Amino acid sequence: MGRVHEKKVLITGGAQGLGACFGKMLVAEGAQVALSDINLEGAEATAAEINESHPGAAVAIKHDVTSKADWENALAVAADHMGGISVLINNAGIGTWGNIETETYENWRRTQEIDVDSIFIGTQLAMPYLKESQPASIINISSVAGMVADSMMLSYNVAKSGVWMMSKSIALHCAKSGYDIRSNSVHPVFTRTPIVDPLIQLGGGGEEGEQKLVRQIPLRRLGEPEDVGYCVLYLASDESRFVTAAEFKIDGGITA
Repeated sequence: MGRVHEKKVLITGGAQGLGACFGKMLVAEGAQVALSDINLEGAEATAAEINESHPGAAVAIKHDVTSKADWENALAVAADHMGGISVLINNAGIGTWGNIETETYENWRRTQEIDVDSIFIGTQLAMPYLKESQPASIINISSVAGMVADSMMLSYNVAKSGVWMMSKSIALHCAKSGYDIRSNSVHPVFTRTPIVDPLIQLGGGGEEGEQKLVRQIPLRRLGEPEDVGYCVLYLASDESRFVTAAEFKIDGGITA
């Protein structure tokens, strides 16, 4: 039996990057996963790859996380396919690049809607499912950018700090309500996924652009998706039954 045997996991942004990595790692340890993404084709490809070695363990769902109707559908489909939902991983997110003078209101709103509002909508709608499948875990993917500011990451800084605090508020509510439902946030540094590609390009692209990011990290490398995945695996498992309202920095020491 794996570390997350019989866990039933919904992962937003599951088509690629961290979400796809989480899905593969969790299934390898005994979970069932529902991969939701606005990119249905990508989610289906990832689910098919998982199902090649673990038949029936993954399902793909079309999901715009800013849509309440899409959330209702994604939760219902996931619960029907897996027989419930015991882990919710709010992973879908975007980043924009701009300061208080250059950032547009459109980018500001889009970042808040995808990175923050979606977690409020989705977690609120997911609560009945999680309550039926206790012990349960809510894992919100934030960022070190929610803890350390950058003049050119205004919208992203604000969004990811909001995810950090929302995770704590949800955790305290669940604890005070007597639910066996935990809520924690995960804060990666620059990780080798598509979301970091624009930062590499801003640094000159290629090896040069990557090294400009790496020089900021004490461990002198980018994070790998699996570095974050092992933290998520722990939080999804019953190994972390006494861990809630916490933040996990997967950052190579950058916030020290």
